[in-house]
Amino acid sequence: MTTPPPLPQPGDPSVPHLAEPMAPPPDPRPGLGPVPAPPATAPGPDPFAVVADAVDGMRDELAALGDQFRRRLLNDREARRSLDGLLTELDQARKAAEGRIVQPLLYDLVLLVDRVERRAAQGDAFAGSVAAELLGVLEKYSMTRIPATPGPFDPDLQEAVGTVTSPSPEQNGRVAEVVRHGYRMDERVVRPQQVRVHTER
Repeated sequence: MTTPPPLPQPGDPSVPHLAEPMAPPPDPRPGLGPVPAPPATAPGPDPFAVVADAVDGMRDELAALGDQFRRRLLNDREARRSLDGLLTELDQARKAAEGRIVQPLLYDLVLLVDRVERRAAQGDAFAGSVAAELLGVLEKYSMTRIPATPGPFDPDLQEAVGTVTSPSPEQNGRVAEVVRHGYRMDERVVRPQQVRVHTER
Protein backbone atom coordinates (compact mmCIF):
# COMPACT_ATOMS: atom_id res chain seq x y z
CA MET A 1 0.00 0.00 0.00
CA THR A 2 1.42 3.28 -1.12
CA THR A 3 1.49 6.20 1.33
CA PRO A 4 -0.01 9.45 -0.17
CA PRO A 5 2.30 12.40 -0.37
CA PRO A 6 1.93 15.05 2.30
CA LEU A 7 -0.25 18.12 1.57
CA PRO A 8 1.63 21.29 0.88
CA GLN A 9 1.74 23.68 3.81
CA PRO A 10 1.54 27.43 3.65
CA GLY A 11 4.95 28.94 3.42
CA ASP A 12 6.47 25.87 1.87
CA PRO A 13 9.06 27.27 -0.56
CA SER A 14 8.60 24.26 -2.70
CA VAL A 15 5.08 25.39 -3.54
CA PRO A 16 5.50 28.94 -4.84
CA HIS A 17 1.94 29.37 -6.04
CA LEU A 18 0.53 29.07 -2.52
CA ALA A 19 0.63 32.21 -0.45
CA GLU A 20 -0.49 33.34 2.94
CA PRO A 21 -4.24 33.92 3.27
CA MET A 22 -5.17 37.52 2.44
CA ALA A 23 -5.88 39.67 5.45
CA PRO A 24 -9.10 41.79 5.46
CA PRO A 25 -8.62 45.29 4.06
CA PRO A 26 -7.79 47.90 6.65
CA ASP A 27 -10.60 50.14 7.96
CA PRO A 28 -10.45 53.42 5.97
CA ARG A 29 -11.52 55.29 9.16
CA PRO A 30 -9.21 53.95 11.84
CA GLY A 31 -10.34 54.70 15.36
CA LEU A 32 -13.96 55.61 14.39
CA GLY A 33 -15.44 52.22 14.97
CA PRO A 34 -18.01 50.57 12.76
CA VAL A 35 -19.93 52.59 10.19
CA PRO A 36 -23.26 53.63 11.73
CA ALA A 37 -26.49 52.78 9.99
CA PRO A 38 -28.21 55.67 8.12
CA PRO A 39 -30.87 57.44 10.23
CA ALA A 40 -34.47 56.55 9.67
CA THR A 41 -36.37 59.08 7.51
CA ALA A 42 -39.08 61.01 9.48
CA PRO A 43 -42.56 60.97 7.91
CA GLY A 44 -43.56 64.23 6.11
CA PRO A 45 -46.39 66.54 7.32
CA ASP A 46 -49.98 65.61 6.60
CA PRO A 47 -51.11 67.79 3.64
CA PHE A 48 -54.71 67.82 4.90
CA ALA A 49 -53.56 69.10 8.29
CA VAL A 50 -51.56 71.87 6.57
CA VAL A 51 -54.62 72.98 4.57
CA ALA A 52 -56.83 72.87 7.68
CA ASP A 53 -54.36 75.06 9.60
CA ALA A 54 -54.25 77.56 6.72
CA VAL A 55 -58.06 77.73 6.58
CA ASP A 56 -58.25 78.27 10.35
CA GLY A 57 -55.71 81.08 10.08
CA MET A 58 -57.67 82.78 7.30
CA ARG A 59 -60.88 82.44 9.31
CA ASP A 60 -59.25 84.13 12.32
CA GLU A 61 -57.92 86.95 10.15
CA LEU A 62 -61.35 87.53 8.58
CA ALA A 63 -62.98 87.59 12.01
CA ALA A 64 -60.44 90.15 13.23
CA LEU A 65 -61.02 92.32 10.15
CA GLY A 66 -64.79 92.09 10.67
CA ASP A 67 -64.47 93.23 14.28
CA GLN A 68 -62.22 96.10 13.23
CA PHE A 69 -64.69 97.17 10.54
CA ARG A 70 -67.63 97.10 12.97
CA ARG A 71 -65.71 99.18 15.52
CA ARG A 72 -64.73 101.68 12.83
CA LEU A 73 -68.31 101.91 11.57
CA LEU A 74 -69.59 102.43 15.11
CA ASN A 75 -67.04 105.18 15.72
CA ASP A 76 -67.98 106.86 12.43
CA ARG A 77 -71.66 106.75 13.36
CA GLU A 78 -70.97 108.24 16.78
CA ALA A 79 -68.86 110.99 15.22
CA ARG A 80 -71.57 111.70 12.62
CA ARG A 81 -74.26 111.77 15.31
CA SER A 82 -72.22 114.20 17.40
CA LEU A 83 -71.59 116.41 14.36
CA ASP A 84 -75.29 116.42 13.44
CA GLY A 85 -76.21 117.34 17.00
CA LEU A 86 -73.71 120.19 17.01
CA LEU A 87 -75.00 121.51 13.68
CA THR A 88 -78.58 121.34 14.97
CA GLU A 89 -77.65 123.29 18.10
CA LEU A 90 -75.85 125.91 16.01
CA ASP A 91 -78.85 126.27 13.70
CA GLN A 92 -81.20 126.64 16.66
CA ALA A 93 -78.92 129.25 18.23
CA ARG A 94 -78.78 131.14 14.93
CA LYS A 95 -82.56 131.11 14.58
CA ALA A 96 -83.00 132.23 18.18
CA ALA A 97 -80.59 135.12 17.66
CA GLU A 98 -82.32 136.10 14.43
CA GLY A 99 -85.68 135.89 16.17
CA ARG A 100 -84.62 138.22 18.96
CA ILE A 101 -83.34 140.79 16.47
CA VAL A 102 -85.58 140.40 13.44
CA GLN A 103 -88.93 139.36 14.90
CA PRO A 104 -89.81 142.75 16.45
CA LEU A 105 -89.13 144.41 13.10
CA LEU A 106 -91.24 141.83 11.28
CA TYR A 107 -94.09 142.29 13.73
CA ASP A 108 -94.06 146.03 13.06
CA LEU A 109 -94.14 145.19 9.36
CA VAL A 110 -97.20 142.98 9.96
CA LEU A 111 -99.00 145.94 11.56
CA LEU A 112 -98.09 148.02 8.51
CA VAL A 113 -99.59 145.34 6.26
CA ASP A 114 -102.83 145.55 8.27
CA ARG A 115 -103.12 149.30 7.66
CA VAL A 116 -102.23 149.05 3.98
CA GLU A 117 -104.75 146.24 3.41
CA ARG A 118 -107.48 148.34 5.00
CA ARG A 119 -106.73 151.02 2.41
CA ALA A 120 -106.75 148.40 -0.33
CA ALA A 121 -110.17 147.18 0.87
CA GLN A 122 -111.49 150.70 0.18
CA GLY A 123 -110.52 150.36 -3.47
CA ASP A 124 -106.96 151.70 -3.44
CA ALA A 125 -105.15 149.61 -6.07
CA PHE A 126 -101.75 151.05 -5.21
CA ALA A 127 -102.21 150.06 -1.56
CA GLY A 128 -103.04 146.53 -2.71
CA SER A 129 -99.77 146.24 -4.66
CA VAL A 130 -97.79 147.60 -1.69
CA ALA A 131 -99.41 145.04 0.61
CA ALA A 132 -98.40 142.24 -1.78
CA GLU A 133 -94.80 143.50 -1.77
CA LEU A 134 -94.74 143.63 2.03
CA LEU A 135 -96.07 140.06 2.27
CA GLY A 136 -93.21 138.96 0.00
CA VAL A 137 -90.70 140.56 2.37
CA LEU A 138 -92.27 138.76 5.33
CA GLU A 139 -92.10 135.40 3.56
CA LYS A 140 -88.43 136.00 2.81
CA TYR A 141 -87.81 135.92 6.57
CA SER A 142 -90.02 132.84 7.13
CA MET A 143 -92.96 134.92 8.40
CA THR A 144 -96.01 133.45 6.66
CA ARG A 145 -99.71 134.19 6.88
CA ILE A 146 -101.95 131.53 8.44
CA PRO A 147 -104.33 130.36 5.68
CA ALA A 148 -107.89 131.66 6.00
CA THR A 149 -109.65 128.38 5.25
CA PRO A 150 -113.14 127.45 6.46
CA GLY A 151 -113.22 124.67 8.99
CA PRO A 152 -113.47 123.90 12.69
CA PHE A 153 -112.10 126.46 15.10
CA ASP A 154 -108.43 125.70 15.94
CA PRO A 155 -107.36 127.23 19.28
CA ASP A 156 -103.69 126.61 18.46
CA LEU A 157 -103.84 128.94 15.45
CA GLN A 158 -106.93 131.07 16.01
CA GLU A 159 -108.44 133.47 18.52
CA ALA A 160 -112.23 133.82 18.70
CA VAL A 161 -113.24 137.49 18.89
CA GLY A 162 -116.93 137.09 18.12
CA THR A 163 -119.73 134.73 17.16
CA VAL A 164 -122.17 134.38 14.30
CA THR A 165 -125.51 132.61 14.47
CA SER A 166 -125.12 129.22 12.83
CA PRO A 167 -127.43 128.56 9.87
CA SER A 168 -127.48 124.85 10.72
CA PRO A 169 -126.36 122.60 13.57
CA GLU A 170 -123.60 121.20 11.36
CA GLN A 171 -121.92 124.63 11.27
CA ASN A 172 -121.65 124.97 15.04
CA GLY A 173 -118.05 125.50 16.12
CA ARG A 174 -116.82 126.27 12.62
CA VAL A 175 -115.12 129.49 11.52
CA ALA A 176 -117.59 132.00 10.09
CA GLU A 177 -115.14 134.72 8.99
CA VAL A 178 -111.60 136.01 9.52
CA VAL A 179 -111.43 139.37 11.27
CA ARG A 180 -107.64 139.78 11.25
CA HIS A 181 -104.99 137.64 9.62
CA GLY A 182 -102.59 135.63 11.73
CA TYR A 183 -98.91 134.92 11.14
CA ARG A 184 -96.35 132.36 12.15
CA MET A 185 -92.59 132.09 11.83
CA ASP A 186 -91.64 128.57 10.81
CA GLU A 187 -93.87 126.50 13.13
CA ARG A 188 -94.29 129.08 15.90
CA VAL A 189 -97.39 131.28 15.93
CA VAL A 190 -96.39 134.94 16.13
CA ARG A 191 -99.93 136.31 16.00
CA PRO A 192 -103.05 134.13 16.10
CA GLN A 193 -105.71 134.52 13.47
CA GLN A 194 -108.72 136.42 14.84
CA VAL A 195 -112.03 134.90 13.75
CA ARG A 196 -115.76 134.80 14.41
CA VAL A 197 -117.23 131.38 15.09
CA HIS A 198 -120.63 129.89 14.27
CA THR A 199 -122.78 129.18 17.32
CA GLU A 200 -126.40 128.29 18.02
CA ARG A 201 -129.00 131.04 18.43
